[in-house]
Amino acid sequence: MRRFFSTRRFFLSGKNKISILNPCSSCSTIVCSALYRLAVLGLLSLLALLLWDRDAATSNVATQPAAPRIFCIISTYGYRQSSTAVHIMRTWAPHCDRFLFVSDDNHEFIEPATFQNMPDKWHQYRAHLEYVYKYHFNEADWFLYANDDNFVVVENLRHMLQSWNPEELIYFGCKLRSATNQVYMYDRSGIVFSKATLRQFVRQALPNESICSSREKGGAATEELGRCLSNIQVQAVDSRDHLGHHRFLPLELQEHLGFPMNASLEQHRNFLDKSYYHIENNQIPVSVRFICCHVEYMPNVYSLYYMIYKVKQFGLP
Repeated sequence: MRRFFSTRRFFLSGKNKISILNPCSSCSTIVCSALYRLAVLGLLSLLALLLWDRDAATSNVATQPAAPRIFCIISTYGYRQSSTAVHIMRTWAPHCDRFLFVSDDNHEFIEPATFQNMPDKWHQYRAHLEYVYKYHFNEADWFLYANDDNFVVVENLRHMLQSWNPEELIYFGCKLRSATNQVYMYDRSGIVFSKATLRQFVRQALPNESICSSREKGGAATEELGRCLSNIQVQAVDSRDHLGHHRFLPLELQEHLGFPMNASLEQHRNFLDKSYYHIENNQIPVSVRFICCHVEYMPNVYSLYYMIYKVKQFGLP
């Protein structure tokens, strides 16, 4: 039978052998030269592709927006420092990029900035915000003013602020409306100022009596703050999530979970009467990314902190 190929050519010997060290031993010089050129070209192409991928990855990292820097101002009083403020110091305060306690007396553990002989809350707001502007303005993009009986999930605040520009004249909180139609934020739920808002408030509003009164305001301190900010075109932003659920809560967290507010209680009725948004069935829907709530019994901050930051669930990252 006629052979269609020669088996002799498959033996690695004689004139037809193929050498691993010299694959072109049986090829012409022109073919070998072309093969070497193709190999070099392929290697250079591969190196160029790898360098392009590296540069693209570096470029993507470089263009990602930086996480919002948050400066937390935590207001307390001398008689409350050891019973309330120390618990904030041991739990959520260190989650801020920078934080500062402000008080009317010194304390060796929380080391507050001290403002004495200033009983009026409106005067405290003015002094605290002016102090932070003068000495800490460049340390953050956003400034949270909270009380020593608040619990704040700083990471959720940072998540919300990613969508906003700190150079906009805006502020956030639990939004209310006064009897005179003045929009302001509830003082028991935390208030967040953009960098531009703090600058404008200190530079433009505080020195001008027609824009911002320097007289005592008593219980209307946050209402006066809202008036001052609206006079300098600062917008009170809707701080709820995309579902309309509240992130800045007026009461303790457990009072909002499955229970309607009790209109017969003065504090509840006061909020329901002044809430900027309609509260259906006296029940405030709570966002899964809630940011701030009030704490009545301060040791509860440890329970909140443990459940939010420490508990691990099997099967979840």
